[in-house]
Amino acid sequence: MLTVNRADYARLLRLAYLVLDDGDAPLARARRAAARAARGRPGGYPAKRARLVGVLLTEPPAGWSPLHRVLFEPAPPPRGPVREALSELPPHERLACLLRLDGLTVPEVAAELGPHRPTDFRDVERATAAVDARTGLDEAAQRAEIEAFDPDLVRLRPPSVRPAWRAAVAAAVAVALLAVAGSVLTRAEEGAGGPAAVDPGAWRKTPAPSINEWPAQGGLRHDAALLRRAAEAWRDHHRHPPVGRVFLLYAGTVDGASLVVLRDTPGARDAPSMAQYFERRLSRGVESVRRLGNGTGQLIMLGMTWRYLVPPWLQDVRAAVPEGRAPDWTPLPVRDGLTGPLPWTWFTPRCQNYVVFRMIFRPAAGGTVRAVTQLASHDPWSAAPRVWFPDRPEPEERFRWAALHAVACEGAATLSESGDLRLGRLWSGELPDGGGRATLLTVDASSQWAAPGSAVLISEGGKALSERGRTNSDTTSSAASMAAALWWRSPRRWHLVAAAGPNVRRLKTVGELDSREEDTAGKDEALLLLVPGPRTGGRLPERAHLPVVHVVAYENDGDRTVVSPW
Repeated sequence: MLTVNRADYARLLRLAYLVLDDGDAPLARARRAAARAARGRPGGYPAKRARLVGVLLTEPPAGWSPLHRVLFEPAPPPRGPVREALSELPPHERLACLLRLDGLTVPEVAAELGPHRPTDFRDVERATAAVDARTGLDEAAQRAEIEAFDPDLVRLRPPSVRPAWRAAVAAAVAVALLAVAGSVLTRAEEGAGGPAAVDPGAWRKTPAPSINEWPAQGGLRHDAALLRRAAEAWRDHHRHPPVGRVFLLYAGTVDGASLVVLRDTPGARDAPSMAQYFERRLSRGVESVRRLGNGTGQLIMLGMTWRYLVPPWLQDVRAAVPEGRAPDWTPLPVRDGLTGPLPWTWFTPRCQNYVVFRMIFRPAAGGTVRAVTQLASHDPWSAAPRVWFPDRPEPEERFRWAALHAVACEGAATLSESGDLRLGRLWSGELPDGGGRATLLTVDASSQWAAPGSAVLISEGGKALSERGRTNSDTTSSAASMAAALWWRSPRRWHLVAAAGPNVRRLKTVGELDSREEDTAGKDEALLLLVPGPRTGGRLPERAHLPVVHVVAYENDGDRTVVSPW
């Protein structure tokens, strides 16, 4: 029994290490996570692995001091092609790939991750395809590299009993290392070249201020030595150094730490990146770098402080968890560009760890005052997409809240990697076979040109009634010319559901399904095409066995586009 437990622990440790294969003290953090999973409730390796997945996806990483890293955490061995490819993925996608290599099927991986992070089959397949493309290795070769890796060999353990002279040498080395670390951490100057600062009044001179006019804020914005250390640390970042000139957004003291927020200037074609530099007792460095969705001003999460940086033209900030039938808005005070902290209990595995912010965009130079909606996470590495609704007039609050709930909590979009979102309503009505009332919601990323969007059927409360379909947003930027198609499953059969905006006069199916079409002749309601698919009978068929079908959308001006339900 002891041998089996050790074997299980070794597999758990390897899985945890490969997920945590960057940042501070990955081996120590992996041992802690593996130990928690191994000593849980009774069960074999699959049960322990499921507990480990929960630990890795839900528990915040423990902090480790520089002394711990120097004395107890050695440098990892050179990475093979699979480890190198995994390191380019976010931790949850690494975990999906590793579970596949551990013998789970794609549906089993989605089910394993689902309780902690919304995941469907395509998320798993996309992550594994990324590793396949980067390595050029098949699954057997990838598994061989992973199984040959032993994290415990990374560290050479000292003998339990050491002679006195060895202990004295070790103590002397430790004192020397501490002296060197202390001199590094207390050095005032770390090179020249601090960040530039924007004219504090620049944002007041334009009706559409953006990050280019975001003024420097915070009580430490005049600390030249701190700003130089922060700028140099970002320039020395081994994975995400800045592009172009570096500008200061914020410098202040937050929860006992000195924090500097910087952004770069990559040019008009690329969105800028934002870096967060912290100085704490015994530690300092750039803790996160994230590319912004676009160059406009938006909320910025500050580390794990539960606070957000706000540009001066966004006012009356309110926040709510995207759950329930209606929003429960909480006003957030803003002082010197920094909000008060949100309750940490808001950030749980539900709703992808995102909350909804509503603000008023109020420029000083005569621009249009309007409400701004944004989704933001507690993770400074994750995207913070703004959300807008292209319908005119503005849709009612009930639909807006249901759409936000569907996006954040029902898997209608993967927020951590999305650009700004455009949420639209193509159709609302009753579904056949007693399916009840539903809305066809379109979800399109505005910052990703030539990228198809997705569509999903939702209930009036925002519950997802189908998996994602496709829209034609890669070929149209007009909501009136939007078309979408998806599969919906009733208790008796599958149905192909397609809908389109007012500039589309006809929808037609082509492919393995019976050819059907609908047009707008003599109709005032939204254009809807509903085609019965295969019966489910006593057993529901897999999506992979559904008919291959496309929907052709004919626009009023003669153009046409093709939409697939996948």
